[in-house]
Amino acid sequence: MRFKLRQMEVFRAVMLTGSINAASKMLYVSQPAVSKLVSHTETTLGLRLFERTKGRLVPTAEAQALFREVEQVYQAALRVDEFARALSLGPASLLRVSCSPSLAMSIVAPAIVELKRQLPGLSVDWHTTLMAEMPLEVLSKAVDVAVSSTPMEHEHLDVVPFMRGRMVCAVPPGHRLADQQRIALADLVDEPMILFRRDIPFGTMIAQACQQANVELQSIVDVTRADQAMALVKGGLGLAIVDEFAAHGQDCVIRPLIEELELVSTFVYSKFSPPSHNTALLMQAVYRQAQRMKRHITSASLPA
Repeated sequence: MRFKLRQMEVFRAVMLTGSINAASKMLYVSQPAVSKLVSHTETTLGLRLFERTKGRLVPTAEAQALFREVEQVYQAALRVDEFARALSLGPASLLRVSCSPSLAMSIVAPAIVELKRQLPGLSVDWHTTLMAEMPLEVLSKAVDVAVSSTPMEHEHLDVVPFMRGRMVCAVPPGHRLADQQRIALADLVDEPMILFRRDIPFGTMIAQACQQANVELQSIVDVTRADQAMALVKGGLGLAIVDEFAAHGQDCVIRPLIEELELVSTFVYSKFSPPSHNTALLMQAVYRQAQRMKRHITSASLPA
């Protein structure tokens, strides 16, 4: 390997601090050692990384491009270090979970709070992801369980429905449709719409509903996440069709659609790796949050 990890670490420190002196303090090594390694790195890579100007190192365009890649490697290394630390405490001390963005705030976050109060020593690695990425995350064991806003089918995944929801219309305060108790897709024909991209499940669902209703909506901004759509609605840019869980607690007028666009949220985990005890506890906490919102599926089959 031409660009070794130690060289990346020193290069990153110089990029962040702007000088050999500051980088040496950051890394707790001598200035000559840093200077020597920077020069060696430039020679090894055959790149001019810094221009020396008045005692400071000014990054070249090549250095800026290289830094973006190095930062990704560094952040990945931090995650590996954290993972190794959790493993040293025992496999039961780490829980990795992903969820659809629209379920993050109103469903999964309260469940994690409840679980952490129950198990304060548990380390939780939580992130949001799109449905298309969930199967690989679960099967590669990057996460123990995924919480999806809509069902998926995969021969190697167990998919457990636990909650029902629906799509709703988000309207800016003061809009003419804000006074209506329910909104039809036909009411939105001439409105500026913030819509999900058609290549993701929410976008496909909305497009199919519009086709069945013989309605064509005009999208002024295409999004992949409900929180993006809600932020644009709050800014007065237009109206949006989002799931009710993403709309929960938002500072917009939320109205049900006359057309029923139903959602079924699911837990997703590998058939090859049954849920651990902590995974089961999280799923139960998420289910309790669905119960509080009166959206749970009573026949949901959760692991004990």
